[in-house]
Formats: sequence, C-alpha cells, structure tokens
Amino acid sequence: MIKLLIFSVFFLSSSFCDEHGVRFINDVTNDDVMDIEFITDFSEGGFNYSSNFSGRISTKYQGKDDNHKFIQTWSNIVSTYKRNDDVKINHSAQKLNGTRFILIADSTGEFTRDGLDDNAREMEEENRSFMFFSGQGNMLYPFGSDSLFKIGDTWVTHKKEHLDEFPGFEEAVGDVEDETIYTFDKIKTKKGKKIAYISAKGKIFLNMTSVTWDESWEMDVVGVLKSKIQYDLTNKKVIKCRMRGSIKGNGRDLIDDASISFNQNIDMICKTKY
Repeated sequence: MIKLLIFSVFFLSSSFCDEHGVRFINDVTNDDVMDIEFITDFSEGGFNYSSNFSGRISTKYQGKDDNHKFIQTWSNIVSTYKRNDDVKINHSAQKLNGTRFILIADSTGEFTRDGLDDNAREMEEENRSFMFFSGQGNMLYPFGSDSLFKIGDTWVTHKKEHLDEFPGFEEAVGDVEDETIYTFDKIKTKKGKKIAYISAKGKIFLNMTSVTWDESWEMDVVGVLKSKIQYDLTNKKVIKCRMRGSIKGNGRDLIDDASISFNQNIDMICKTKY
C-alpha cells in the first residue's frame, strides 16, 4: 500500500509538471473580471480606524500590433472609513466607479496605463494604489518571471514605486519598496482544470506622509504580507489571490510634533472569472 501511494504521488506530480517544469504566463487574450475586497484596521492614540473597499474591474483585450492593448473599467465600488463609532463614505475611492483606462503592454509584460477621460485621469493615483496590491504588476508574467518552475522552486522579485494614495488612509504620499519570495507549492485538479498553488511572502518598506480623519502624520513603515495564490494552468490565468499581513509605522504627528506608532492589519482577496 505504501509503495502504491508513493507511486501515485509521483505519477500525479509528473503528469502535472513535467521534467522541464511549467511557465506562469497569462493568456491575455481572455477577457476577465476581477472582484476585489480590501479591509484594513489600525489603532493610533485613543482612536481605532478601519476601512473597507470592494469593487470590480473588468479587463477586455483589444488586440495586438506591436504591443498588447486592453481596456479596464471599474464598477460596483463600495468604500467607507470608520474611526471608533464614526463612519463616513470614502468618496475618493467611489469616484472610480465607471472610470476606464487603456493599458498598453510590451512583449515583456510591462505596461503603461492612461485614463480615457478626465475623471479617469484624475483617479489614476487611487487606481494605482489598489492595483499595486492586487497583483497586476505584470500583464504577461504575474509572478515576475518567464522561467520554467518545478514544484518546490522558490524565486524572488523586487519592485519600487511611488504612490500618491495608500489603502486605509484618506490621503497618502510615499515611496514603497517591495521584496517578494514566491514558492511553487503543488498542483491539483479542480473541476477538470489543473490549478497551481503558489505561496508568497513579501516585505514592504515605506516612507510616507498621510492624512486620516483630522490627523496628519509622517511615518516610516515596515510590513510583512503573506499570500496564497491559485493559477489556472489550463486557461493560463490567476484565478484567486488571498493576501493577509500587517504593517508597523513609527513617526510623528505633523500638527503637534508628538511621536506616534501604529500597527495596521490588511486582508485582501481577489477572485477572477473569464
């Protein structure tokens, strides 16, 4: 029986991931719809803050000449802030509703993005802050590489970006550096599709100034974010990503120069249909 189990595990692993490995490359010609839910909470001084965001972004493939072209549209957005028992609508995020962006991606998967109207151009910074965490860092190579990977492999990606918005804060400006370690955990068959399971651990470093409710802060932030990702090998698309983690900030209050510190918890889930 033990020999049979060992053979079965070996056979299944070999049939899903051959000796040459697999590449994680998105089939960008498949239109998709991504539903995003993003929740944060943190405390500072005598206040407890939380924010909720949910929305849908649809991506439609427009074809290829020298580069790939896409149209992305936001819809179904609901977003609020809460301080202790006081709640207010995040009007800035909700203005993303109906905004449309054109993306142009080259053969490496790197892309540029422009708003298709004045409102979209005005909302680009809010758009970028959510897309930074949703995993859309590369249109073709969702995990940062076109290399062949076998089960058990790990690899590292780095990225730096300037953000003029940051989830959980009403206003924020900062430079963020992110290092992520990916691990190819396993492959399973679900509903006739081969699904690769990938885990990731990321560290972020951020120097930022922010406004939340009436408070203005300048902070250095360090965070650890862990993700579980499902990639559909049959249709070549990321279909689910769950990210959880916390970031810690230390700095000063820009109004009274007092020292501040906080711990922010982040929970995000993205599900894609096509």
